[in-house]
Amino acid sequence: MMKRENRNSKRTRYFTGRIFFRNFLMLMALAVVPMLLAIFLGTYSQRVVVEKEVALYNLRTVSLLQDSMDELFESCLQQADYLLSDNDINLFLITQKDGYTFYHNDVIYKLMKVQMQANPDFLGIYIYSNVNGKFVSNYGETSLARFFDTGWLEDYQSYDGENSFFYAFRDGQTSHLQPVRILSLYKILTVGEQRRGVIVYNINFDQFIRKISQYRGEYDISLSLRTEDGSLVEPLWGENDLHSLNGSFDENNRLETDDFIVYRSPVEFSDLYLYSVLSRDALQARLTTSQATLIAVVAGVCLLVLALAILISMRIYHPFHKILEELETPAGLLRNKVAITQDEESFILESIHSMSAKNEEITEELSRRVALLKQAQSVALQSQINPHFLHNTLDSISWATMRLTGGKNEASVMLSKLAQILRYSLDDVDTLVPLQKELNNTRIYLELQELRYRNAFQVEWDIQDDVPDCQVIKILLQPIVENAIQHGLKPMSRGGLLKISAHTDGELLLISIFDNGAGIPAERLASIQSVLHSDMIQQQESIGIVNVHQRIRLFYGEEYGLELSSDQGTLVTLKLPVVRTV
Repeated sequence: MMKRENRNSKRTRYFTGRIFFRNFLMLMALAVVPMLLAIFLGTYSQRVVVEKEVALYNLRTVSLLQDSMDELFESCLQQADYLLSDNDINLFLITQKDGYTFYHNDVIYKLMKVQMQANPDFLGIYIYSNVNGKFVSNYGETSLARFFDTGWLEDYQSYDGENSFFYAFRDGQTSHLQPVRILSLYKILTVGEQRRGVIVYNINFDQFIRKISQYRGEYDISLSLRTEDGSLVEPLWGENDLHSLNGSFDENNRLETDDFIVYRSPVEFSDLYLYSVLSRDALQARLTTSQATLIAVVAGVCLLVLALAILISMRIYHPFHKILEELETPAGLLRNKVAITQDEESFILESIHSMSAKNEEITEELSRRVALLKQAQSVALQSQINPHFLHNTLDSISWATMRLTGGKNEASVMLSKLAQILRYSLDDVDTLVPLQKELNNTRIYLELQELRYRNAFQVEWDIQDDVPDCQVIKILLQPIVENAIQHGLKPMSRGGLLKISAHTDGELLLISIFDNGAGIPAERLASIQSVLHSDMIQQQESIGIVNVHQRIRLFYGEEYGLELSSDQGTLVTLKLPVVRTV
C-alpha cells in the first residue's frame, strides 16, 4: 500500500509539473511570437520611415538651394536688363574711342550703387564697352590698367559661346585686396553678330556658400555644382572627390550606390546641376540607434512577460496540485474538508465532493434498476409462451374446421396464413434476415388481407434482381403494408392499388410502399414527420411507421430511416444500407 501511495504521489508531481511547464511555454509563446513579429515590423517600418524622412529632408534642402541659385541668377539677369534699358549706359557702350561723350558717369555710378545696396552678395558691377574699350564699375569710371580686379575680362574675351548670358568661377580679391572666390555672371550686349559690350555681376561666392550652409544637415556628405555628366564645376561644401558615382539617375533625379544616395537638380539659366550627396553610413547609424532603442524596450518587455508567465503558471499550478492531492485519497473526500483560500479551488473541490456523493446515490439506483431489469427479463421470457400458445391454437382450429367441412375452406386458409405470419415472427431469431424472407412474409400477409377484403385492391411488385439477398432486420415491411391497407385502401370499395418496389442506389437499399388511397391530411402528416425527425422515442397512433423508423435508426444509424410523403396517395420509403452475406 505504501509503494502504491508513493507511486501515485510521483505521478501527481509529474502531472502537475507538466501542467506548470505547459502553461508557462504557452504563455511565453503567446507573448514572444507577437513580440518577434512586432520587432520585425517595427524594424522594417523604422527603416522605411527613416529613408522617407531622409529623402524628404534632402529634397527640401536641394529645393531650397536650387531656389537660392535660381534667384541669384534671375536677379542678376533682371538687373542687367534694367541697366541696359538706361540711355546713359547705352550711350556709354556705343561711344566711339576718343569720340565725344554723351553719357553721364554719375548717373551710371548711382544706378550701380543702388543695385549693390539691394544685394549684399554683390562684390561689384562692371560694364565694359567693346567699341571704345572703356570700363565703368560701381567704383566709378576707371582705367583697366589701374583696377584691382581684371580677371573677369579674360573670361569674357575668351568666351566663344552662343549664349548672351554665361558664368565663370574664379579666384579674385576684394577692394581691400583680400582673397575671395568669385562667381561672375556675364550679360553680353550684341547687335547682330557684333558684341557691343558686357555687364558683369561679381558675386562673393564664399559669402553666398556661408549663407546657404545653414541648410546643411547631419546626413550631407557634400554639395557641389556639376555638369550634367557629373563633372565637377564648383564645390560648395564637403568631400567632392566621389569616384564611385557610377550609374544612371532615375526619373526623380536620384542615384543610389553602396555608399551614397545622390540627388541632382538643374540650375536655371545655366548648364549647371546641384549634386547633393548623402551618406548611407549616417543613415545606418540612425537606424542602428533606433533599433538599439527598440531592442532595449523589447528586452524589458520580455523580462516582464517572463515574470508574468511564471506568476500565472504558478497560479494555475497550485490549485491543480491541491486538487490532485485530494483525489489521491478518494475515500476521504466525503469525510475531510481541506482549507482552500482560492475561489476556483473551493468551487472545484466542492464539485468533487458533490460528485462523490452523487456517485453513491447513482450506485444505489443502478443496483435497484438491475434488479428490476432481471425481473423484466423474467417477465419477457414468460410472455414468449403466449405467442407460441396462440400459434399452436390457430393450427388446431384450422384442422378442426377442415374436419368439419371435409377439406380446406376459406377459414382454414386464413388461419393457416395467420399461423405462418406468427411463426415468422417467432422463428429465425437472428437479427438480420434476407430481404426475400421479409418479402415472402409480406406476401402471406397480403394474401390474408385479399381474402378478407374480397380482392378490393391490387398489388404490384417491382423488385430489382440483386435485391432479395440483401440482409435486413425483421418485420420492416408488414407494419407499413398494414398501415397502407388500414388507413389508405380500406375506405375505398374498389380500385385500390398497392405498389411495393425495392432497388439499390449505390450503397443504399431503397424500399418503397405506395398506395393510391385516401392519403394523409396535411396537419396529420406534419405531426408524423415531426415525430420521425425527433430524437425521442414516442408513442403515436401510427405506431407501425414510427416503430419501423426508430428501429432502423437504432440499428443502422441516424443517417438511415423512413421518409413519408402524401400526394394523391401515400408513399413510404425505407432507406437502408446495402448489407450482403459474405
